[in-house]
Amino acid sequence: MRSTRALCTLVAGGVAMLLAACSMGTHGSQAGLDAGALRITTTPATSFVDKVTWNVFEGEPQTVDPYHSADYTPNMINSNMCENLLAQTPDFGIKPNLATAYHNPDPLHWVYDLRDDVTFWDGSPMTAEDVAFSLRENLTDKTSFYNYLYLNVKSVDVTGPHQVTVTLRSPDYLFNSELADYAGVVVEKKFFLEHAKSFGSPSTGVMCTGPFEFEKWAQGQSITLVRNPHYWNASLRPKVGTLVFTFLTDNSAITAGLLSGEIDGTYGVPTSGYTQLRNSPVGTLTVGPAPLNITIVYANPKGPMSNLQLRRALQLAIDWKGVGNRIYAGLASPLTMQTPPAAYGFAAKQLDALAASLPAPRSADYAAARKIVQSVPADVRSRPITMVVPDTSDTQQLGLAVKDAAGRIGLDFRLKVVPTTGYSNYLYDPQTRAGVDILYTQFWPNVADPMDWLGITAVTGGTFNQYGYDGIDAVYAKAVGTKDPAVRARLVAQMERTLHEQLLPMVPGVGLVNTVWMNKRITGAPASFDYVYYPWAAHLGGAK
Repeated sequence: MRSTRALCTLVAGGVAMLLAACSMGTHGSQAGLDAGALRITTTPATSFVDKVTWNVFEGEPQTVDPYHSADYTPNMINSNMCENLLAQTPDFGIKPNLATAYHNPDPLHWVYDLRDDVTFWDGSPMTAEDVAFSLRENLTDKTSFYNYLYLNVKSVDVTGPHQVTVTLRSPDYLFNSELADYAGVVVEKKFFLEHAKSFGSPSTGVMCTGPFEFEKWAQGQSITLVRNPHYWNASLRPKVGTLVFTFLTDNSAITAGLLSGEIDGTYGVPTSGYTQLRNSPVGTLTVGPAPLNITIVYANPKGPMSNLQLRRALQLAIDWKGVGNRIYAGLASPLTMQTPPAAYGFAAKQLDALAASLPAPRSADYAAARKIVQSVPADVRSRPITMVVPDTSDTQQLGLAVKDAAGRIGLDFRLKVVPTTGYSNYLYDPQTRAGVDILYTQFWPNVADPMDWLGITAVTGGTFNQYGYDGIDAVYAKAVGTKDPAVRARLVAQMERTLHEQLLPMVPGVGLVNTVWMNKRITGAPASFDYVYYPWAAHLGGAK
């Protein structure tokens, strides 16, 4: 469950061991909507507003330390304060940011030329030493959520007044793209060292270069940011004076807050209030593309679902189309492959072609599924199958849909619902999930690069590879070290085909779109799923 993603990289060493050895197209329709209905952004803001209140739909974060932020809640806030060397744009491209340019003079070196006009909020200039220190923190701090992306890094060195060079142990053509997430975050060295134990806490906050500055954190209530009037990027200087983040998690309360004007906006519009909010004259609801797969993950290589025929049968029997329509208000639809189109990145041409060549996703084909089940030896098909889901409304409904499908085709299926606060233990602790066959997840990648997606979900050591699947390890290692993007893309397509055929460890579920709702007095927020590493609130402002 990507909403508990904050623990994932703590156990991701295996994928990094392998590392050591785009523009966004619509790629057809998504989530049952015509592709033309998905918008990258909203109407640009034209005026300044004093204050905007924005809700963080999964509640209060534990920290705003970017090194320990890898989830919707902290990232939605942090992305407006702390910047990266590279930036992920709302159309899912990657471009220079705090680095003006990057070079790969040989397979083992990435050289970053830095801006010379950037200051931290306290007025101190951003130096090459600040940048090198920031990257080294990810390299040396084993508790950083981005440390696993550095296990192939030998050193980070200042190589000029405004230049930093990363030296690798072996060629790695994913690493550079990852500097558009918090693997490439830049903080002020002096401030960090002075507040090392409290960095990111309510009492201390952070010291970064972004368009909004940390002002205060009223625990249990809100986090307040204020406009950075000296922000280096003139095109993104905020049109909002004060940005207040609230922490409502109850869907009814969020909907009521939006309709009453108490809250000005939110991402992740509650599906239970979708129709009401879409039709309200108070605000505007916009739908955009997102690299999100809501699906199931096989977690037990010794259980009955290690049988490929049972996996094929269950995939046919699950009413994926109904899941998208009923549970997610028509905002999700069946995926052909486990990686959704918005994450195709540099391999879009090859993956579009592969997707077009594969059979269309099937839903609720009980007759075909029962026939497959009957072909499986009785001592295998009669074994009980256990699935665990967190106790939110939509995840429980998804679990019940899988249970219904399994029952219809003669499988002994047990659904276990656990508190959301403890669900992450099933994802990251092998002892907790011992004997569990299936887990729920809502997954999104660090960057819109299929190599990132595959590395986390389907390679040995990947944190969403609870099954321990190793079927694409060799090809993945080859792809990471391949410079030619066309050749690398063909290897990606080869891996995607293998995963599609084996239905491991993650299956094609439903691709979910991104939603954003804003009171009509404001506008400008990107509609695409880009708020986790990009300063999206810098686009906010008055609608008149």
